[in-house]
Amino acid sequence: MTDWTKRAQQAAAAWGGLIDQPRLVAQRENTIFDVRLQSGTRAALRFHRAGYQDADAIEAELLWTEALADQGFPCPRPIRTTSGQLTNAQDVIISVVEWIDAPMLAKINDPRQQIECFLKLGRLLADLHNLTDSGANLPAEKRPELQCEVMTGPNPLWGRYWEHPILTSDQSNALITARDTARDWLSSLQNADTGAIHADAIGENVLIDDNHLWLIDFDDAGHGYRLYDLGVALVQHWDASHLPELMQAICSGYAQKRAVNLALLLDAVPRFMALRALQSAGWIISRAQPEDRRHTYYVTRALQCAERYILKD
Repeated sequence: MTDWTKRAQQAAAAWGGLIDQPRLVAQRENTIFDVRLQSGTRAALRFHRAGYQDADAIEAELLWTEALADQGFPCPRPIRTTSGQLTNAQDVIISVVEWIDAPMLAKINDPRQQIECFLKLGRLLADLHNLTDSGANLPAEKRPELQCEVMTGPNPLWGRYWEHPILTSDQSNALITARDTARDWLSSLQNADTGAIHADAIGENVLIDDNHLWLIDFDDAGHGYRLYDLGVALVQHWDASHLPELMQAICSGYAQKRAVNLALLLDAVPRFMALRALQSAGWIISRAQPEDRRHTYYVTRALQCAERYILKD
């Protein structure tokens, strides 16, 4: 067994132990194991990345998803320890949530199926926001603030994207202009809809089970612009020929279940998609080796999305 596997078995003791050997399934932001608890429940055991979210923030995330699951929202329900706690701490914080056995939206390549799923995803994100507004609250003081200053201020939450080392001087200046333009736009929004958001509804975090969608991985959740959730969902499709159809679908689905103007959605959501592209160009700086080809991809995406959707006016 690897050291991580041994650690997973030891950590699971707080949940009553495991039936069989844990299986490592991801080692990115968090280290995640597919496990079978003594109760027979299949679950995801997570070692949370040290230095990212603190204990209070992780507990707030789990309380939120527990409340959402109680109201029927399709997300993994946290599983409490045998003593009733949501987490257990060793050198890092550990939590366990129900396993959702379904393929990822990211695995769907057929454009027609993608468009159908994005209509449903718009409805799902509207449900998330509606349920939160009606009582499944996420304490603002315990989670990241994902609003104007942390996206377009001098020190964005995910890094200074305009200082990515592969940028030329002209490209850096273009991202600075995009940052400042986006800040002016965000500051001009009147009565912007803000509140608890998932903030990472990319294709790997949306699962599909018989046309039923699930939202997983609330690790980046915070308080911010509601429409940012829609922009994030679209950013992986920024260069797809059917992006307009995907955008129409997710905005239409959202507008079906939340009192928003569709035309305003279709104007704002591409800008939020571009904002996510900017954030990601900062995120990758500290998370990949210099030779990693993702640097070029993320920077190219940020530059092109900024030009098309933030600097377009």
